[in-house]
Amino acid sequence: MDEPTTKHVVAAMATLRRRCPWSSRQDHRSLERYAREETEELIEALEDYTAAPTEDTRAAVVDELGDVFYQVLFHSALLDESGGHDYGHSLAAVIDGLEDKLIRRHPLAFDDGDEPASLEDVEREYRRIKAEEKERTAARGKGGDR
Repeated sequence: MDEPTTKHVVAAMATLRRRCPWSSRQDHRSLERYAREETEELIEALEDYTAAPTEDTRAAVVDELGDVFYQVLFHSALLDESGGHDYGHSLAAVIDGLEDKLIRRHPLAFDDGDEPASLEDVEREYRRIKAEEKERTAARGKGGDR
């Protein structure tokens, strides 16, 4: 089997949207219940794995992670369709945005230092960054600068 790639999963989603009668009829609203259900099933699988970390409970977590990812993929495809973009555009934006956020919110982990930062420093820096992001978001909502 070939290594999985974003390209392949995006192509599979595009095929589903074109050729599957159920998938082609879905929209953001109709998928809400599935996003909730899949997230709840992931939490249950994680609880099971934490209580008994076996190959079976691990496989269940991997399966549920795939189902949650399917929701991300599906909603991204819907955004692409409504925005006139090629399939994969919104998913790439999600992934790029997540990478940026991970680095932005964890500067101490990505600095050039030899020693890892203390938990207290990491938590303090994370809270500071989150507060700044919240202020910027509130300012944008009130017509402020971006």
